[in-house]
Amino acid sequence: MNLVQSDAAPATYRLYDFAFRAIRAARIDRAFDWVGGARGVIFALHRVRPYQETAFQPNLGLEITPDFLDAAITHTKSRGFTFVTMDEALRRLNTKNSGNFAVMTLDDGYNDTVEHAVPIFEKHSIPATVYVASGFADRLSPLWWLTLEEAIKHSPSIIFPDPDGPIGFATDTVCKKRAAFRHMHDRILEMAPDTVKSIMVELANQADIDVVNLCDVTCLDWPDIITLARHPLITIGAHTVSHPVLARCNPPEAMVEMARSRAAIEDRTDRPVRHFSYPNGGQGHAGPREFSMAKALGFASATTTRPGLIYQAHDQWPTALPRVSLNGFFQSIERLDTMLSGAPFVLRNFGSKLNIS
Repeated sequence: MNLVQSDAAPATYRLYDFAFRAIRAARIDRAFDWVGGARGVIFALHRVRPYQETAFQPNLGLEITPDFLDAAITHTKSRGFTFVTMDEALRRLNTKNSGNFAVMTLDDGYNDTVEHAVPIFEKHSIPATVYVASGFADRLSPLWWLTLEEAIKHSPSIIFPDPDGPIGFATDTVCKKRAAFRHMHDRILEMAPDTVKSIMVELANQADIDVVNLCDVTCLDWPDIITLARHPLITIGAHTVSHPVLARCNPPEAMVEMARSRAAIEDRTDRPVRHFSYPNGGQGHAGPREFSMAKALGFASATTTRPGLIYQAHDQWPTALPRVSLNGFFQSIERLDTMLSGAPFVLRNFGSKLNIS
């Protein structure tokens, strides 16, 4: 299933789709297969569940279908990648001639991980790392992107309480809802965590949304996480407490978010937490400051959402690892094949295989 041509897809995704097609048509991806030199790939997932036919799905990019996950694993194996744990990936980075590896990771800790993703991992006997935001498990932190979606979905109009001045949006059509979501979503990513929390309270009140119930029906609770941690194929990693954009936090706040999430998970699961994932994790969301914090806190690895494959030089930057997103708008084996070559990412980074600045 490829939904990128739908008008539901943001313009950025349509641009990416054009680039993928151009790279494949010019056979640049095959040239990179021969000379690229990548050691591995870390896949980034969020939700795995059957496709739901709904006109307004602004967070569709965060979910893929079980069938596509199954097909993506099969194809990646056929390309010569061996699925391994994050610990084994780090070991292979420090070992020559160890073969190309793939790592499966899922962010946030959604209920459908257990229902739909784990059975596919079991079918293929592959390990996966599930990064948990402890505040979601505690039901104390709202999932702001889902709260925003629900508020817009159920409102014919909405007032966005921007600190620079309230902004009113008509949301009585699907097109208007999409435009309002994109504006508010991008604006929220620029804000400090406390501001985001207050905005979510206001939007939830406007639309009469129970944010605790939304989290309850969407995210794993602690008994689920404890059970998952005991699964032989699953490693639990940390993903902060409240899922803030760490670059918008002051240093003590960021360190507390990272350290407390690990402590909460270790206390509940009675297992060490060695791996971390930066919320959002893009270029403006986590950078050298956060990479250094993760290292100082003793995490063996930390993953971003900066797109790219893993190269030998990443053994010097284990807390700044790029990932390849399995995106809901790009559920296509052809596009996955192009991404596995590394060509789109090296071209995007103007020839650099590392993107850590």
